Amino acid sequence: MTDHSSQSTIPIAHFDTSAYAPKERLEAWQENMSVFFDLSATDGSRLQKDINGKIQVCHLGEAVLGITSSDPQLFERQNSRIASDDLDHILIQLYLEGRALTQDEEDIRAGDMLVIDMDKPTAIKTSTYKNLTLVLPRVLQTELSELLSKMHGKKLSAENPMVRFIGEHLKVLWQTIPEMNLSQANTMLEGTFGLMKGWLLQENRQNEATSIEVSVAVGKSIQRYIEKHLNEPINADSLTERFRISRTQIYRIFAPYNGVARYVWERRLLKSRRLLSQSSMDHLTIGSIAYQCGFSSESHFSRSFKERFHISPRDLRCEIHGFRLKNSRLPEEASCLLPAWVHSLPKSGTLNEVILK
Repeated sequence: MTDHSSQSTIPIAHFDTSAYAPKERLEAWQENMSVFFDLSATDGSRLQKDINGKIQVCHLGEAVLGITSSDPQLFERQNSRIASDDLDHILIQLYLEGRALTQDEEDIRAGDMLVIDMDKPTAIKTSTYKNLTLVLPRVLQTELSELLSKMHGKKLSAENPMVRFIGEHLKVLWQTIPEMNLSQANTMLEGTFGLMKGWLLQENRQNEATSIEVSVAVGKSIQRYIEKHLNEPINADSLTERFRISRTQIYRIFAPYNGVARYVWERRLLKSRRLLSQSSMDHLTIGSIAYQCGFSSESHFSRSFKERFHISPRDLRCEIHGFRLKNSRLPEEASCLLPAWVHSLPKSGTLNEVILK
C-alpha cells in the first residue's frame, strides 16, 4: 500500500510585514520570531513599528527549514525564557547576507554558519540580514545534537571547506523543496545530517588526546536507562554493577557532563521542566512532580530548579499559563504558521517513551 502522506506536497508558508499596515508590522513579526527569541533593537530599545521582515518556511515533518530576512535587531534567549518555552531544538543557521555578532564576539558573515542550542542562553546582534535556518529536534538526532550543542554560539567559518560544502547542500535542499515530496525531502535531510555528523565526529577525533574505550552504543544504552529510571536512585556504583563495566569507563563516558551525578541532576531537572510545561500535568502538585523526577523533597527540588533555570517551579507555571492564554488568542492564519510548526516538532518529552522501548 502506498504511503500517501510521504508522497504529499511539502507545505510552504510565506510571511511579509509589507502585507500589514505599518503600525501592525512589529506585532506580526514578533508573533512569528518570538517562538525562538525575544526581540529588541540592537541597542536594547524597542524595535520600530514599521519593521521590514520576510519569512519563507516549509514543514518537513520532523524538521522545519526556512529563509528569514529583516532589519538590524537583537535576538535573545535568557534563562527564564528557556525554562518557560520548553523548546528542545537545535538551530543550524547559514548566513546568506549581512552580518551577526554573538555575545562571545563571534563575527558571522555571509557564508558562515552558526549553531544555536535552544536550551542555552544566547544573544545575537545582526545587521540587515538574510539566513537559512534548519530547526532540528534534539530527540530525532541525539548524537548529532550533542555534537552540535558543543558548537553553540560559535562561528563555523566559510573558510572551512566542509562548512562551505554543507552550506551548499542546505541551499540545494531549500531550492529543490518545491519539486520534492515529503519522502524525498526527508531522504535528502538524512543525508545532510549524515554529512554533519561525519564531519563533526572527525573534528572531535582530531581534537581528542585520549581514545574512547567504551563504544558510543554502550554510552547511549546507559543514558537510555537513566532516562527511564530518573525517579530511582542512580549513581556510578549502580551503573557499573548493572552494565558490568569499570568505574573508570563510567567516569570517561560522563566526563563531558561533569560526572554521573551532574548528568542525572540535569536530566531530572529537564524532565521536571517538561512536566511543569504540559497542560496535562496541571493537576499534579509541584511536590508530586519533584518525586516523579527523583527528588527526595519539594524544597530541595525548588532550590535546584531555581539554580538551574533562574526561576522557581511555581513562577514557571504562572508564566506558562500566561503564555498559553496569549497564544490561544492568536489568529490561525498563514502569518502564524512558523510558531505553530515549530511547536508541532517532536520533543524529548513526547518521543522518549517510544524511543526507549
